[in-house]
Amino acid sequence: METSSSLPAEHDRRKWSYLLLAIGCILLVIAFLIGINDNPPGIASMLVGFFAVVLGIVYRFGKPGKRKPAQQLLYWAPRALCVVYALFISLFALDVFNEGKGFWGTGVALLIHLVPTYLVLILLAVSWRREWIGGILFCLLGVSYVVWAWNKPFGIWSTLLMIAGPLVLTGALFLLNWRYRDLLRGKF
Repeated sequence: METSSSLPAEHDRRKWSYLLLAIGCILLVIAFLIGINDNPPGIASMLVGFFAVVLGIVYRFGKPGKRKPAQQLLYWAPRALCVVYALFISLFALDVFNEGKGFWGTGVALLIHLVPTYLVLILLAVSWRREWIGGILFCLLGVSYVVWAWNKPFGIWSTLLMIAGPLVLTGALFLLNWRYRDLLRGKF
């Protein structure tokens, strides 16, 4: 049974979740309207929109425990960003359907193209409770992509920022999670 003191907190959580969902949906519509094909503002709008939608869902259905909203945001942000990033890089694997290799050839090509997604999801699984590992590995993954792609034809700043930026940000957020782990996990 809910007490009268928990009702305002629940109302605030609901309000924030609906606000995040609305902002995310608006950004996704903007990304759809301006396009994401070689368009950094469209890609950024799509990434931030997906991130806001995932955070809105987490805010709405997640259990806050004793965490304040800022603490809950810090706890869930790297995890949600990682899921959104995995969805984003999975979009690049969809080009295998235009190659005309047949059912089995397309299936194998799709599995190979999804290797970066598998890597990100495995890192997320490892990082879920051991944030310091995620912080270090996500930052290293982002930096290694920049080093690898630096002199490539597609190594322009916007591409590097769209691919490596979320990885480094996720790593930094996981490191903040590790730094404040006692506060975020409710160990006093």
